Amino acid sequence: MKTYLVTGVSRGLGKAIAEQLLSQGDKVIGTYNSSKPSEVTNENFILHKVDLASDADINNLISYLNDTKLDGIVNSAGVFLDIDFKTIEHDQFEKTFRVNTFAPLYLVNSLRDNLVDGSSIVNIASNDAYVGSIAGIAYSASKSAIISITKSLANILAPRKIRVNAVAPGWMGDGMQAPEELLKLAKSLNPLKKIGSYEEIANVVLFLLSDKATYVNGETITADGGDMATSYILQKEAELL
Repeated sequence: MKTYLVTGVSRGLGKAIAEQLLSQGDKVIGTYNSSKPSEVTNENFILHKVDLASDADINNLISYLNDTKLDGIVNSAGVFLDIDFKTIEHDQFEKTFRVNTFAPLYLVNSLRDNLVDGSSIVNIASNDAYVGSIAGIAYSASKSAIISITKSLANILAPRKIRVNAVAPGWMGDGMQAPEELLKLAKSLNPLKKIGSYEEIANVVLFLLSDKATYVNGETITADGGDMATSYILQKEAELL
């Protein structure tokens, strides 16, 4: 049985990742913030309430894990905060980076001696990292940063055969509780005409955690149904030709 730390397990992708790890007989130490998963029945599922924007909360988790050996870390927790550039709220920008970028780095750095040699780390990025944003300027920037940090950590931890990769999902699940009309539009514009499920993205994460991906390091796998592979202007051009 392997032991994994997975952040953000109360819902969405983090929950799907935890469930898949548990289903294959692994132990999951999961973090949640606002709401605790209600259907916790597995004795190998250990939960801790952690606000990843709080150094004190992160330090409490690190102290709890002091003697725990980890086979991997999945930094899944994230926040998307709308930011109006005209009246930019610096605390909102800072919170986005603290949760999406600083917390994953802080956890990996603080728990590096807990990780067994040959273990695997997966950071959850986003295909928003590849484009300029408007309302999500902080989110996009934080996800671009985690992709860069993933590459750096892959270099730093390589001597111990610890692999560090990222997954950049496109639209999935409820789109972080996005409006229904936005989800319908995203589905209609997607080359596969679909919104990804959390389970589909979790499958990619589990591949990167597994021994099937032992030669994959410092990479970001985009799983978005082809959104980043197409241009809607070129699609319109093809329709008009």
